[in-house]
Amino acid sequence: MAYYQAGALPNYPDSRINCLPFDKARDYSQEMRGVSVVDRLGLWMLDDANDSNPFAYISKGPCSGMVIHFSHDPEPEIAFSSLTTFLAAMNDAGARGVDIDDVKKENFSFPLDQVINELATEGTDEATFLLTTYLPVTAALQKETKERLVSHEDFFVREALAFFLARIPSAEDVTTAALLATDKHPQVASAGNAAVAAIKRKRHCG
Repeated sequence: MAYYQAGALPNYPDSRINCLPFDKARDYSQEMRGVSVVDRLGLWMLDDANDSNPFAYISKGPCSGMVIHFSHDPEPEIAFSSLTTFLAAMNDAGARGVDIDDVKKENFSFPLDQVINELATEGTDEATFLLTTYLPVTAALQKETKERLVSHEDFFVREALAFFLARIPSAEDVTTAALLATDKHPQVASAGNAAVAAIKRKRHCG
């Protein structure tokens, strides 16, 4: 793999940045096998900060080639669009003495509407995990997809939709945002209110 042939991997003990050589990455990845989402995404562990929150390369699915922060608290998130940007961020943080938990994630998005539409009807725990992981990096959603998500049984998915609407505010989503703002779950309602406010600001600013 070119990643391991490019030279020394980032290793900055003071920042808890410890990118693993191939053999150790293979062993760590094998230890994680059997976790359903790890297998479904084909995750290959890239680092070990001794906190059980590794960064991992995604080898399967629509986000293959990207890097996920497979953390437990906060929730997992797709952090980098490629190994190149991951390495650059680790080296930059290490050189500046920034702790790995404070490494700035890449700001990017890309089309995932079709995949999210399909996942919205799958009805599995894996699908719920993928929906909440994919939505923060989704570039746009069709009306039909939003309609499916706003009535999704899992409140984490509805909350993720509200965050999406706040991130990409549009006047056409005001009704959907209003529905989320009146959601029975307080987390969703709070995120929904934020989405409504974002849409109002967007409308006011033109």
